[in-house]
Amino acid sequence: MKTCFSFLFFLFATITLSAQVKSDGINWAAFMKRQTLHWDTIGTSYYSGIILGNGLMGTNIYKKDEQTIRFDIGRTDVTDQREHQGAGLSEPLISRPRLPIGRMTIKTAGKITGAKMSLDIYNATAEGTIYTTKGVLKFSSFVPSNTNVIYISAKGTQSEKDVNWEFVAEKSKSPRMNGQNAGNPAVYPENPAYQLSKTGAFEICRQPLLNNGGYATVWTKKKTETERTMIISVGYDASGKSDEVKEATQAIQTFTKATYPVVLAAHQKWWHQFYQQSFISIPDQRMESFYWIQLYKLASATRENLPMIDLMGPWFNGKTPWPGVWWNLNTQLTYSPIFTANHLELGKSLFNTLNRNLQNLINNVPEPWRKDAAAIGRISGYDLVAPLAEANKENGQFELGNLTWTMFYYYQYYAYSKDQEELKTHIYPLLRRSVNHLLYHLKKDDQDVLHLPSSFSPEYKYAEDVNYALSSLRWGLKTLINLNEKEGFQDADLDKWKNISENLAAYPVNETGLMIGKDVSLTSSHRHYSHLMMIYPYHLMTPLNVADKALIEQSLNHWLSLKGALQGYTFTGAASINAMMGKGDQAYDLLNQLFDQYIQPNTLYQESGPVIETPLSAATSIQELLIQSWGNKIRIFPAVPEAWQNVSFDKLRTEGGFLVSAGRTNGKTNFIKVYSSKGDTCRLQTDLNVSLLSSDKRKGLTFSVFQNEGKVNLSFSTIPGETIYLSERNEKEHKFKAAAVTPTIRTNWSWGLKNKP
Repeated sequence: MKTCFSFLFFLFATITLSAQVKSDGINWAAFMKRQTLHWDTIGTSYYSGIILGNGLMGTNIYKKDEQTIRFDIGRTDVTDQREHQGAGLSEPLISRPRLPIGRMTIKTAGKITGAKMSLDIYNATAEGTIYTTKGVLKFSSFVPSNTNVIYISAKGTQSEKDVNWEFVAEKSKSPRMNGQNAGNPAVYPENPAYQLSKTGAFEICRQPLLNNGGYATVWTKKKTETERTMIISVGYDASGKSDEVKEATQAIQTFTKATYPVVLAAHQKWWHQFYQQSFISIPDQRMESFYWIQLYKLASATRENLPMIDLMGPWFNGKTPWPGVWWNLNTQLTYSPIFTANHLELGKSLFNTLNRNLQNLINNVPEPWRKDAAAIGRISGYDLVAPLAEANKENGQFELGNLTWTMFYYYQYYAYSKDQEELKTHIYPLLRRSVNHLLYHLKKDDQDVLHLPSSFSPEYKYAEDVNYALSSLRWGLKTLINLNEKEGFQDADLDKWKNISENLAAYPVNETGLMIGKDVSLTSSHRHYSHLMMIYPYHLMTPLNVADKALIEQSLNHWLSLKGALQGYTFTGAASINAMMGKGDQAYDLLNQLFDQYIQPNTLYQESGPVIETPLSAATSIQELLIQSWGNKIRIFPAVPEAWQNVSFDKLRTEGGFLVSAGRTNGKTNFIKVYSSKGDTCRLQTDLNVSLLSSDKRKGLTFSVFQNEGKVNLSFSTIPGETIYLSERNEKEHKFKAAAVTPTIRTNWSWGLKNKP
């Protein structure tokens, strides 16, 4: 009874909170309807399926064969829990990998001849009509936002009326063991066989693990005269101390005790509230829909107090060679869109993981350094065990800078929220440790210049003074120094950091631009921008400096000129660098190449297996066409493509804790609105010829302004909770509202799967 009461209270609280979201003039239902994904035929693979999720559990819906519809079942934290063995690169993929669960299937009486299906991301619900040679089968499905179950409703006509459900369990072993992958152990004790049973209305598949833990899939079905429903849950016990069957059974009971309309309404309200935290509308329908689908995927893949996102999220793929967490690009890019999108809460899943496993991060470095350093290697499980020692350099394991790059995004959380408590308690201490790990490796030459030893530049080669590690160290030192000077940390190492910054080796450069590292040039195609990190995302080298601008262009052009190994995130990184340079058309072209060549029908992405980060990083690149926040300045419409004459956005978050709204009509900015959550000096760059600033809290607002290269640069003070309106003339407040833009490019586009003509 207590569980049911708590659930109903949460439903009421969710509905009440959502109802408090103020109307902003956007017809959200109509706008989000155009972001719906449509299928004119049923997909036959993971990458053309319908994906649903609630941050922990998920399903992917597609066709197994001509008479089988599969609902793959995933739960993000279902991982093996073997003892760690050694420090090999692939060790976490054997000891703590994601594990398969299974799938629920519907076996049709006739052969499938066609389908019409859709994924309504605004309401996070899927529905479809499947046509067979013996009738029609209709289904609907969702994964409730507040309960860990998968709900499927089906009804059929003619011979399809009696829906034939079947659960198919998968063998509980690391997907890494399914092929001839480097680093696989010669001896691999398998987990015990799964056990099938039935208790009352519940059918159970329990999978024991070698450590006495386990996971259990529980399902129950209900039959009425017109409808067949299936409710599925998965319980997980990582250590043998809880009851996975009980967990799954209680989730189903909680779901069924509340009436279906109440559950569905609460689920929809949660999603509506989630989307309405920010708004973007652009005239390219393909790109606009893509952007909103990435927000859908983020909230489907994680929540504040749930596991961080790995390479698959809740959509498990048994053929993946990547059943773990990667720290040399994937994690960082996955979380990159949350800041501007005003969804800082989603970052907590990553940041909580770092804090919860702090001791393992410390233990990843050699014992003498553990007093004040921490690091992480390339691959880990959710426990973040990934030792990083110079003695373990085989297979590219010795990558210096992974944790510091991750801390760039944790620091972004502070920069965008101004959460002083989080900064002092967690961010600053861990950033300090990550920088100290790099400092321990420094060696001085006879000119008193400090160098880093040979380390791996991700996806390329070993070199001394690799730009990947040098740029991470420089950013870390700069940030620590700035925090001491602005936030008063009074760190005893401040002078040491300043001295190291002044004497650190320069970035290796040659006639082609930035090199991989000392004596190692970029001579072959390279998908990773590991050697360009000082440009993006660190912004240590920017076009504001004439010499830097030339080097950036030279390095970017050389990198992209070497064809053969370029992959999806090559294009997102290059798009973001072009956007930083103000080259909107070039960035737009790169994103379109990405969409044309790499993005799958459901917007997932693959490189040998699913890798979730690339589409999410493309969402970041889209944001950067509209707004950028770096170098202590907010840039409004810094890289809008020429074809985008009308653009609108609302409540995009920036450094300083500002929420910015702006509109562009016929190629010209017509309003800017800035909400200050914390109160700080706001510095803006825009093409709007601002002559008037007004506040909803005070009169007589003063500001400074100057023009440079056709841009207006403004600076003004703010107070917490204040909204500032910027315009060319005195405008009524109702003029400062974002609005949906009419699509003019790919106007009829929808993601999903279409019949080939």
